[in-house]
Amino acid sequence: MTKLKRDERVCPFCAETIKAAAIRCRYCQADLPPVVQEEAPPKPAAETPATTPRPRRGRSLGLQSWLTVALAALVIVAAVGVGVRWWRADHGTHAVAPSGQLVGEDPRTQVLVAAADLTQRTLSYDYRTLPNDMQVARARMTPSFRKEYYATMAQIKANTVKNKIALQATAVSSAIIHATEHRASVLVFVNQTTSAAASKNQQLDQSRLVVTLTRGEGDWAMSKLTALG
Repeated sequence: MTKLKRDERVCPFCAETIKAAAIRCRYCQADLPPVVQEEAPPKPAAETPATTPRPRRGRSLGLQSWLTVALAALVIVAAVGVGVRWWRADHGTHAVAPSGQLVGEDPRTQVLVAAADLTQRTLSYDYRTLPNDMQVARARMTPSFRKEYYATMAQIKANTVKNKIALQATAVSSAIIHATEHRASVLVFVNQTTSAAASKNQQLDQSRLVVTLTRGEGDWAMSKLTALG
């Protein structure tokens, strides 16, 4: 049997070889059905790479390193906070910077409270309770300032009793000028109200004072009192 060419086919009616594109057999004149071409099987689709980019190893390691550093920093901060609280619990509430300055809200507040309290004790007295007022004031003074205080009170004692004078000092505001663990200077604004038997009216004086405080192992004590002009 002769092998058919690509453009030939066999007539289904007379079995003669004819052109594949013929629509009528040239031998038997029969009408021919059109040739149905077989569709070539689809080629397998090539695998395409995933469109989702994979994380780069370098970036992943960078993020992990950053997280590690951040966690380490948090651990260090927490450890420092615990250490500071332990130190304060063991040594009191004093916190001193490398420069020697007293830092921290609690220690500095104690300085301000002590300056205001001691200023009021020193400048307040009443002719009816003068000895007791002086005793209260001298309890929180250094030895040198205590002598200065007694010398001043000795000069005004007689006039205070004679004219029935009472003086009430009130610290209205204060600010730290300089403060270390054992020495502090504080600016204190004071209102002084003076009343006397000879006058029905009270006299109000306002003054600015620089209070110097010192401390050993105990409480703050007044060591100097300077009036500003």
